[in-house]
Amino acid sequence: MILPDAILAHAAVLVVVLPLLAAPIVALIRDHRIAAPLAILIALASVVLALELVNATWGGETISYALGNWQAPIGIEYRVDLLSAAMALLLTVSGSLAALMMSTAIAPEMAPGDRPRLYAALLLCMSGLTGIVVTGDLFNVFVFLEISSLATYVLIASGSGRDRRALTAAFDYLILGATGATFFVIGIAFLYVVTGTLNMADLGERISDAGRRAVIVGSSFLFVGIALKAAMLPLHRWLPNAYAYAPTVMATFLAMTATKVSIYLMIRLTDVVFHTPGELGRVNFAALMPPVGLAMLVFGSAIAVTAKDLKRLLAFSSIANLGLMLVALGLGGVAGIAAAMINLFNHAIIKGGMFATATAIVHRRGSARLDAMAGLSRQMPVAFIFLVIGGLALIGVPLTAGFVSKLSVVRVAFDLGDWTVAGGILLSSLITVAYVWRIFEATMLAEPRSDAPKGDMHPAFWLPVGLLGAGTIVFGIWSAPVIELSTRIAHQMAGVTP
Repeated sequence: MILPDAILAHAAVLVVVLPLLAAPIVALIRDHRIAAPLAILIALASVVLALELVNATWGGETISYALGNWQAPIGIEYRVDLLSAAMALLLTVSGSLAALMMSTAIAPEMAPGDRPRLYAALLLCMSGLTGIVVTGDLFNVFVFLEISSLATYVLIASGSGRDRRALTAAFDYLILGATGATFFVIGIAFLYVVTGTLNMADLGERISDAGRRAVIVGSSFLFVGIALKAAMLPLHRWLPNAYAYAPTVMATFLAMTATKVSIYLMIRLTDVVFHTPGELGRVNFAALMPPVGLAMLVFGSAIAVTAKDLKRLLAFSSIANLGLMLVALGLGGVAGIAAAMINLFNHAIIKGGMFATATAIVHRRGSARLDAMAGLSRQMPVAFIFLVIGGLALIGVPLTAGFVSKLSVVRVAFDLGDWTVAGGILLSSLITVAYVWRIFEATMLAEPRSDAPKGDMHPAFWLPVGLLGAGTIVFGIWSAPVIELSTRIAHQMAGVTP
């Protein structure tokens, strides 16, 4: 235990409120040399709070925090179990790593006076996403979803200093994000009308007595809203441009967090509200997940082969990896949930490491285009090594976290005799070899341009890139921590004693 009991008792709310209240203060600071350290300090403090939550819930305990001392279901409840705490830790660590890189990464494309507002948007987005995973109130999920979305639009649009297409990408995401949020809140309204409650635990107790038709319609709206936020095929249109045209450091944060929270929501609603892991309210949406996930696996990998920009390549690779999580969820049961969580955590580390490395490369080379990376292996050998580590993990080479992720899903598929899933994963891995080879070809075999900037990564990127790259290898060799965490979460979700 790091924190005193007086603070620990309020950790469930402080992990959300601290960055939320700090964001406007950071935005008002005119000197970026003060705003940046303050944003980093707030993000790191949030990591400590999230660690305490993980420690407090590790044994299966659930923390219930009644806001304003109004007890649930009348008042708003923050309800934290191991899944919520682990997600909060992932979100706060991701925000901290992005904050550490931001000051250096955005310096070439943003005036010093504008930077504090971007730090504030990062804290606001981190607060909104963390609020989604700790709240026990369904309407609060919608509120925090909107907070994080509004901040995300700013983070994406801030890339317009380098590429004006960032504004178009932000507008596309605004329209599609608003559409998804509308579907989500309509679904909430249907469920509220037939149950009279918004507290998720209370909703789960009352929903069995609710009208079948209203529950089916409401859960369908919820599913479409979450599917859009999760970039499920064919609702993925916003993701490639958002990742490609946002500042690379912002793409690092979004790749580690945004779609992961949507997967969390899917798991949370199926468990707490509908009590049918993999399903949403008397409709077997789980049956859709394996075919949709396999389509995302193959489609995302195939389009990544054609990409000429590293960030766009990684964006389509993310769609493929999200498909793998959906396949795992669709397979169902404790093993399916555990496999989905293993993929969620490992993918955040792998893809975060690759985007962080891309941030360092763009800072030095000024472009993420593959043809701008000629000679990278000789001129930026450290960055090249971390690209290689991430690429091998995406393929699923043994001794990397990517191998553990794919193996976990393949094992579940074998146990169920689902050879289609196993074959789809193998096919996507073969396609992944092709687009990862394109990265190696551009960085190893092409001759460097004479005007290419000299020097390896800026020191500001060493810690984030190094931690994520090391995590990709460490959790491939020593996979026990991620597997145990994911298995504990799955057992708690299913109400099964390990």
